[in-house]
Amino acid sequence: MKRFVFLLTFIVVALQSKEFEKLEFQGKGIDFLMGTFSSSSLYKVIGKPYPPFYTPWRDDPTFEENDIPKYEELITDYFYSHGFYNVELNASVGEKKLTIDIQKNEQIKIKEIKVHPTSGLAQYLPFKVGDGFTTEGFKESKKSIERKLLEESYPRYAFEAKAYVDLDLYEVKLDYYADKNMSVTLAETRIEGKEDVDEEIIKEAITYKIGDKYDIRELEKTYDKIYEYGVYDYITVEPKVDQNGSHVPVDIKLKMGDTKFIKNSFGYNTDTGPRGSLSWLDKNFFGNLKVFEVGLNVSKLGYDVYNIFYNPRIILPYIGKIDFKNEINYHLIKYDSYDEQGWVNRVTFGKKAFGLEHYFGLLTESNKIISKVEGTEDESGSYFINSLFYRLLIDKRDSMVNAKRGYYASLYVERSDKAIGSDLDYLKALIELRYIKSYLADKLTFGIKTRIGSINSDVPTFKRFYTGGSFTNRGYDFQELGLKDSQGVPRGGVSLIDILSEVRYEVYPKLSAVAFYDSSMLSIEPHTFDDEFHDSWGLGVRYLTPIGPFRLDFGFPRDERGWTFHISIGQVF
Repeated sequence: MKRFVFLLTFIVVALQSKEFEKLEFQGKGIDFLMGTFSSSSLYKVIGKPYPPFYTPWRDDPTFEENDIPKYEELITDYFYSHGFYNVELNASVGEKKLTIDIQKNEQIKIKEIKVHPTSGLAQYLPFKVGDGFTTEGFKESKKSIERKLLEESYPRYAFEAKAYVDLDLYEVKLDYYADKNMSVTLAETRIEGKEDVDEEIIKEAITYKIGDKYDIRELEKTYDKIYEYGVYDYITVEPKVDQNGSHVPVDIKLKMGDTKFIKNSFGYNTDTGPRGSLSWLDKNFFGNLKVFEVGLNVSKLGYDVYNIFYNPRIILPYIGKIDFKNEINYHLIKYDSYDEQGWVNRVTFGKKAFGLEHYFGLLTESNKIISKVEGTEDESGSYFINSLFYRLLIDKRDSMVNAKRGYYASLYVERSDKAIGSDLDYLKALIELRYIKSYLADKLTFGIKTRIGSINSDVPTFKRFYTGGSFTNRGYDFQELGLKDSQGVPRGGVSLIDILSEVRYEVYPKLSAVAFYDSSMLSIEPHTFDDEFHDSWGLGVRYLTPIGPFRLDFGFPRDERGWTFHISIGQVF
């Protein structure tokens, strides 16, 4: 009987509960637009976030009158965690909306900080007397201190931290204690489970040496480098700190996963349109991390069938370790300016020296060209080209996918000469520079990218530079910037300058707003860099996905009417 009465009461109350489409937060406790106490943050706190604008298929939340006590409890706990223990909430019900007025009042302050005098922790504390106290900040201070101890050779530390909150006096006292114990150095490394990969290759990934002080960062770097090999499902880099003595060995334990698999992908960008790929890949081809891949790429421009063989470790007398790559592809590609059909073979040798990456080799091409530029009918035909090339690269970005800081520089030189059996004589050079810097806890990021290209003589259309598109000047469609013939077909150029600049701000986690300004010069005269520049500006958004940032940019050329948009994956910088 009691259960029946309870159930009946619950049903009656639930039926009387009014649903609202809007909940409004107001008062001095609310931040404007964004921040810790913005309305968008508080909607998340109560579990009722509004869907992002880029998911129009999702419904907006609704709010129940009976849930007001739960909302108040969640919001109160949230303000407490940020040190506002005197927060005041007042909820009211209107005809069409719920309203919660919030007065956060004064934040509790840190009155005293005690640090064990021999621990040496004072320099690591993010707090000082008089600062506002937050629960999350206190947790982060403990993590920061423990991390520093692991970075400075003290993995056997004993650490304790307490926060004493006095609501009557409205103050907080912090107490930190640590015993570093013995400093530790690293001894020999033992490797298990490498299978058909030579131990020397695994050792090349180790970033520390015997006798180095214990530093958790170097152990993590070693893990990352082994992970980058892409063949091990299980990796541990474990120093045996539980053993006696100040010298501890390191155990690296590995388990190889599947190295042979089929890859496929489908996508779209405004440069190449719909595209797809299918390939078979072996990442440990006959051992020692050699790579063999054969595949097919298809887009609206055409297709190419390719084969790649890569050997990451060849030892030569006097030179030492180099890597070797051979790439072959057969392709049919139709650009606005020309159609190209044929095969290409690129043989590349790589060597890291003096902190730089050096690549050199032979490029062989046999192509059938149909030129579409007015007045260049004589350029149509078959070409056999042999060229020697060299590439110098330095990449100090913190990420290849979504860089927040760092720089990138590359130089590419390609020399084709009839003396080595080529149908063309030319010297081609391309310099590319990128710089990225972030501020405001990585929420605000600036980037600049410059490309400077030169070909020492006029060459057929299929060997010229082109610009315009999602990764070059974004005020123009793919390869559409520069001089055109009477039919509007791009002529390309032999002298190029691209300058791209961008600022992006993280509005929400994974979502950023972008403003950019790009400027380009493309001349058909060799070594000419004072022709007219074509500028564009624009706005865009970035959404971080597991395979890279999804980009949507709207570009507006300054010297032409109209606009263009670009969709792609990956940052410009």
